[in-house]
Amino acid sequence: MKRNILVLAVAALAALMVNIKAQDISFERLSAGVAEIRADSSNIADPTPAAAEIYAKAPTAQREWLILIFIDGVNNLGIAGYADKNINAMEKVGSTDQVAVVTEFGILGTDASSNNIKFQRGSKTILIKKDNLPDTVTSPVIYPSNDTDMGSAAHFVRFAQRNIRQFPAKKVAIILWNHGGGRAGIAWDDVSGNHMEVDQLGQAMSQIQRALGHKVDIFATDACLMQMAEVTYELKDSVSVIVGSEEVIPGDGYPYDKILEPLVADPGISDEALGKIIVDAYGAHYRADRTATLSALRTSALPEFLNLLNEWEQAIAADAEAFKTASAESTVNSIYDFPHGSKNRHDSKDLYDYLSNLGRSLPDGTAAATAGLALQKHIANDLIIRKTAMVPKAHGLAIYIPNLQYDSANYEKFAFVADSLWDEFIKLMMEERLK
Repeated sequence: MKRNILVLAVAALAALMVNIKAQDISFERLSAGVAEIRADSSNIADPTPAAAEIYAKAPTAQREWLILIFIDGVNNLGIAGYADKNINAMEKVGSTDQVAVVTEFGILGTDASSNNIKFQRGSKTILIKKDNLPDTVTSPVIYPSNDTDMGSAAHFVRFAQRNIRQFPAKKVAIILWNHGGGRAGIAWDDVSGNHMEVDQLGQAMSQIQRALGHKVDIFATDACLMQMAEVTYELKDSVSVIVGSEEVIPGDGYPYDKILEPLVADPGISDEALGKIIVDAYGAHYRADRTATLSALRTSALPEFLNLLNEWEQAIAADAEAFKTASAESTVNSIYDFPHGSKNRHDSKDLYDYLSNLGRSLPDGTAAATAGLALQKHIANDLIIRKTAMVPKAHGLAIYIPNLQYDSANYEKFAFVADSLWDEFIKLMMEERLK
């Protein structure tokens, strides 16, 4: 994308925006357009006087839940109107005295009068209020910010810390909305060219956890490919429940009204209960989409998961025949690798499916077979607390399994790599295939 910024006219976008997936189309693919972007200050509404006073007043009484949604729509998703659509879905329910829903967003929008794409100067924080206007965002702007980079981890932290102070709650859920690339990171801002690397996301969530004084109850990614062992392990000390997709997420994203309705009706529910609600609402919304996956993961089970994974790797490596089978191209190629979307990563594969496929080839009772069954049991019964059922081979957690190219520059930054034997195991697997 050119940094002086050329963009498409709205009419030229129509064909590209049909059935868009959140990972399918980069803003750079829209660079064939010809309309000049305009920094239109009218795109940021002034905060209403009553709303502007919110941050000047003492924090409100403690609620049961604070829901924070950070929407990076500075890309094709914003142009296509998905951010506005999701905010309107939130407004079907709105905030209450027990549940505050606060959204920060930066969006590339469209100007119907000129057919140009508009650039939002800065970002806006809104307190979601219930309305009956399905196509108009009416929630008040409570904090207009000069922060323009929606791919900035520091911006993300400032948003969370500011609203944790202003809307104290017993439990906090944070949703990060944008493109996701698994181990490559999340939240691409196609104007700044910035995004959050996974280790940066981990550091950001640690800062938010410290500001909160306890683990963030739920962290969810309304973004593609993020439910990986490497990503979740980075967040294990700062989050209790992680919700995400192994697969691509449709452009429509989460069904926010169906998530908020049961929460508002019963605000005293636990973090795990809300995690299950998010997964179930997503599954019901996309029940006809045979590519949709979502899972909720319990981070307290991650240390034992790592122990069992290391034990399995050691058992496989100690058994020459088992290791040969585990490394075989046919075995690796049989693992479900989330093949949808134009930018999918075929080196992100379902771990449980790998264990299951390999286990069918191992003699019963061997150390390798027994270790594999123990790891599968832990994933299914303790680690993953809910998953959608549309993709039978997606069991809720992906892991990096490259074919013959190992991305050390990206991969070796992860805490998961420092604490596990997985990097050594996959390099040995590649060596075995090259014999």
